[in-house]
Amino acid sequence: MLKDSSRRAVVSYLGILCLGARLLPAPAVAQLEVWHIGKGGLSWTSQAESQSGALDIDGALQPLELGAGESLIELLVDSGQTWLNGQPTDFTVAGQPRTWSNDGLFNQLNGPLLLVDGDPGTSSKGTFKTARSQAGAAFFWDLGAPFPIERIRFFPDPDDEDAFIKAFELLVNDGEDFNDISRPNYTLLRRVEVNRDGVVELDFAALQGRFLQLKVLSKSSFNLAEFEIFGQGFVPVASYLTDLHSFGGAVNYGRLQVHATRLRRGDTEAESAPVASVQMRTGADSTPLNYFRRNRDTGAQVEISVTEYNSDLPRRALFRQDPLTGALEELDRTAYQALPVEEQGPVRDFVQGDIRADVENWSTWSVPLKIDSTGSVQVPVGLPSPREFMQLRVLFDGDADNSIRLDTLQVEFSPGLVSAAIGEVGLAADPSAAGLLAVEGGIDTSFIYDIRTEFDQASLDGFRGIRMQAFPPPTFDKLEMGDPLQEIRDAEIQETAAGFDVFFAPVNQQNNQPVRVTFKLRLLEHNTPVNAWLLGEGGVPPHPVAPGNASEEVGSGVINIFTRESVPAFKTSISTPVITPNGDGANESASISVILTQFSANVEVDIGIFDLSGGRVRELVSTSRPAGAIVEIWDGRDQGNDLVPPGIYICRVSVESDAKTFADVKLIGVSY
Repeated sequence: MLKDSSRRAVVSYLGILCLGARLLPAPAVAQLEVWHIGKGGLSWTSQAESQSGALDIDGALQPLELGAGESLIELLVDSGQTWLNGQPTDFTVAGQPRTWSNDGLFNQLNGPLLLVDGDPGTSSKGTFKTARSQAGAAFFWDLGAPFPIERIRFFPDPDDEDAFIKAFELLVNDGEDFNDISRPNYTLLRRVEVNRDGVVELDFAALQGRFLQLKVLSKSSFNLAEFEIFGQGFVPVASYLTDLHSFGGAVNYGRLQVHATRLRRGDTEAESAPVASVQMRTGADSTPLNYFRRNRDTGAQVEISVTEYNSDLPRRALFRQDPLTGALEELDRTAYQALPVEEQGPVRDFVQGDIRADVENWSTWSVPLKIDSTGSVQVPVGLPSPREFMQLRVLFDGDADNSIRLDTLQVEFSPGLVSAAIGEVGLAADPSAAGLLAVEGGIDTSFIYDIRTEFDQASLDGFRGIRMQAFPPPTFDKLEMGDPLQEIRDAEIQETAAGFDVFFAPVNQQNNQPVRVTFKLRLLEHNTPVNAWLLGEGGVPPHPVAPGNASEEVGSGVINIFTRESVPAFKTSISTPVITPNGDGANESASISVILTQFSANVEVDIGIFDLSGGRVRELVSTSRPAGAIVEIWDGRDQGNDLVPPGIYICRVSVESDAKTFADVKLIGVSY
């Protein structure tokens, strides 16, 4: 069975949803607007909630690139990154750059930040010039993301140049290697037991580093003013997350448009193409989280607002963690900061509540749109709407010499066409049938789709068409409108790859009326949703129709239709709804799995690939097989071993037994 989410992915990537299609000439009423980030629009930084290694450079978003002799610390500051003082609560999560030491007093004085401020005149001063042994003092830098590193430089205050560190170890972590308590596993980069250089410069082969540790080995007092990091190349892994963007009210979403440029340093070719992955989610309220207060006596939970939650003023608890046993001991702040860093345990916030994902008002993240080359990409947003809020995130994955730059990102949107659009499906022969809507699979059956629309205000644009889609595609039979319903004989119909569009005279608040579409559908799956959208003027995005009670004459309240056979004789699945056989190693082929059950003897199995006109493109299997599992691969090639053109293809699986022939079909998209 091809899941609905998989089918939506096919639709999104191959553009089956021809947004805003219209056949009848009419003046544009609704206004298509664009949320534009990047060159010619809003700056990436102004829209960001967080950036880790991804920076706004000349209006484009890209992983930070270090040039020869450039200081990474200065470059981070110049690009708008703010260094934070204190270790992160979760080392495994990328974020803003941080620095700290294992000396509690120095931390309280914001000392570590003085080591990355670019001013040699600010330093540790006298903190480490006391009579005690300074061996074991340690300083830490978290760059927030892995960076290419090839040189380290550090030195004391120029006015105290003899107070340099006499022996030390320099350790590094690549940002990927963590122990069982999620702390960085450091690797020794350099050990110097006798140092005679006031200004220490360490050169080494280029490596990937996120965490750095400078550990003092000498007992003598010292002063530390600056710690500098140098390297060349792009940050291999970087990320960017927008703030929750409000469109000022509930809107429908059109296309996501991204223009990207592939970046390369020198002549080095990447082992695998660098990728920028873009994801979206939409929401109906201002936070994708639900907040709950838990009664400490009864355990009962009551949802509260984010304002109430924040007003609880959570208490922060600090723990000592035994490095051998992992046992935790709660400490006060002063005692915690005085601990060696390897004994500093987790930092936890305690509140009278809990936080959970708001699945009712927020969608999950969309299927990643992967961009690996120069050019423009346009895909339908394909997320729940109308909704007011959207959030975007980008993950860059490359190497020091190869990366992707996002020049612009645009999201089309327009206000909702109506206040509410509700639809439900019923049997044409028995509309009032309540409960599960179940029919015989594999034969043409007539259904009705009733739609009820609401207008809270006259300024809403209304609609002039309906789009209907299912798998397999439904076929149009009749359109009725009004109260009582009357057939509209001059409606204009356009067939689409996934169904049909029907157009008629515009409907607004003044002439709002019930709508009924009669259609035929041959069910091939046990659970088939029939989706509908309202179509407006001027190329605006379609307005989704939500399932519910649309008509007193229809008793289902749903848009899903089921076959009476609840357990299929065999099951088929496809590993991916879209293959891209372009040689980059990603989604090169689709794995077609067939599970045969309840067959007592061998059966004849036929698996073939067909185009939408029904022509056979490739025969994968035609043989006798016993019950069990069958796995076949389609690599996007036809019977002559040539790559097929991009588009939608049908994978048909048939199983012939002595008693009956069974069949199933799945869609596979091909894109380059």
